[in-house]
Amino acid sequence: MLQGGMAVICREHDGNLVMMKQHEHGELAGRFAAEFREEATRTVQDRRAEVLRAIANHDRGWIDLDETPFWNDAEGAPYTFLDFPLVPKLVFYRRGLDEIEADTAYGGLLCSLHYERLIETSGEDGPALREFLAEEEARRARIRRELEHSRPIAEGELYHDERLLQFCDDLSLFLALSEPGSPKSEEHPWFKDGFSGSEDFGFTSGRAITAEWKDASALMLEPFPFTEPVEAVFKQRSVPKAQIQAKGIARAFHETPEEECRIRIIPRPEEV
Repeated sequence: MLQGGMAVICREHDGNLVMMKQHEHGELAGRFAAEFREEATRTVQDRRAEVLRAIANHDRGWIDLDETPFWNDAEGAPYTFLDFPLVPKLVFYRRGLDEIEADTAYGGLLCSLHYERLIETSGEDGPALREFLAEEEARRARIRRELEHSRPIAEGELYHDERLLQFCDDLSLFLALSEPGSPKSEEHPWFKDGFSGSEDFGFTSGRAITAEWKDASALMLEPFPFTEPVEAVFKQRSVPKAQIQAKGIARAFHETPEEECRIRIIPRPEEV
């Protein structure tokens, strides 16, 4: 069973919960964005550094929560994207977006759109959520006005930057939620039809980018979105479920050392 925890992202494997911090995942997405084929996006060159920082920091609101995973007693598992309590989740959404906007207004606009899309696809509703969405709509309108006077947004620029964030976010999630080398039949349902939105990149000719493991150390993408093969380096913990039961999730998590994982992202052989 695969799960996405809000303080950490995790999956089950061989009696362990393999856990990756949210901000670690975000930073990996930022590294993918830095290697992405520049001609495939419409990012204005003098805004490229801001876009890369925004993508790398899109989950920075969870930095503090990354230190202690949240456990759902009712399910006997970490909280997932679907069942994490809404009100505290929105608090950390706001916090992260405020910090990103303080660094780059355009990045705040970009990440606000990203969170709006995540909320729309979650199916969640309620007064707190509607208030959050109204606040974010006001944030985006204010930033647009500010940028119009200083650095106007080019036609199509924001749309394609949001697709870039979405793809890099999804590819990073794929690595966090997948057992390296696993067969296509075990792929997470989110990615069975490829990476949603990637069909909008010009080089894909309208096809969604798909992923398939070559082996436990190499992941093949088609069409290939980078200028050359990329080595994805990230940290995770394999926390024994027996230790969680004996000591609790927080202690078991902290007593488990981080492991460095290296996955080579390559094109399918016929693309080389």
